Amino acid sequence: MTTSVGDSTATVSWSPGDPIRFLLAVALLLSLPLVLTNVVMSRTRASLLRISNYGALIVPGDPTAHRVVSAVKIADYYLPGGRTCLVRSLAAETVLRLYAFEPDHQIGVTTESDTPMEAHSWLEYRNEVLIGELNDLDRYEPLASMDAGKEL
Repeated sequence: MTTSVGDSTATVSWSPGDPIRFLLAVALLLSLPLVLTNVVMSRTRASLLRISNYGALIVPGDPTAHRVVSAVKIADYYLPGGRTCLVRSLAAETVLRLYAFEPDHQIGVTTESDTPMEAHSWLEYRNEVLIGELNDLDRYEPLASMDAGKEL
């Protein structure tokens, strides 16, 4: 069974691990806004990536990348208030990495000179946007990869 959640369709039938992924997504979506107001984003992301490496040992299941992201989308949809694209993409990246998925976390900015600068955060995996899809995503020029330092 599927339902439309936000900007995409998400799975709502439960399989092994879905309740844990959902609760983890809720915890991340609720805590990250507060954390990001007090801790630099790069340090927050590094901590989340370390946590996801250890959490992989206890999170059951073998879901697809889309199923993992659907937990974040469903949690975001049902939680009161709104979250930024950065919070959603950090939460999704953390849960994805629990299952050894390595999405490319993109942050882009608009480059039109006649409008105020805007930023957007999204995740790509195998050249497909998993979370953060916009109809006008091509307006955003991606900044250097957040993992660029690891590649040197």
